[in-house]
Amino acid sequence: MKARRLQIPEDNVDLTPMIDIVFLLLIYFMVTTSIIKEEADLGVKLPSSMAAPPGTPLPEQHYIDILLDGTILLNGMPTDNPGNRALPNLTRTLMQLKLSSDRAGLKTLVILQPDPETYQQSVVNVLNALKAVGISSISFGEG
Repeated sequence: MKARRLQIPEDNVDLTPMIDIVFLLLIYFMVTTSIIKEEADLGVKLPSSMAAPPGTPLPEQHYIDILLDGTILLNGMPTDNPGNRALPNLTRTLMQLKLSSDRAGLKTLVILQPDPETYQQSVVNVLNALKAVGISSISFGEG
């Protein structure tokens, strides 16, 4: 008499519902994520570490302080309303300073001193005003 083999039933796991759920989750997250716009280039020339040749005149320096509430001070004097992003008074004053520096043959250097807790939009507004005037020598200091 032949011995019978025991037949063990095999477990079958259906992966189709799990794959469907994974694809649904993938589609959900692709649709609900917001597309973040990459930061645009501000076109600011950063200072280099090269030493200036001897006999080079020192640039004329102007200090722009940005306070916590968004108030902008140019050489210690308030310029514009913190809510105005265009900063027309600052732009006009910087244009006059640049023209007078150009006539004197001096390079205009602006040192930004933002408060550590100030909104970055205030700093970007000042950088936009500097770019509109054509001042490219910008340095950051402690506010």
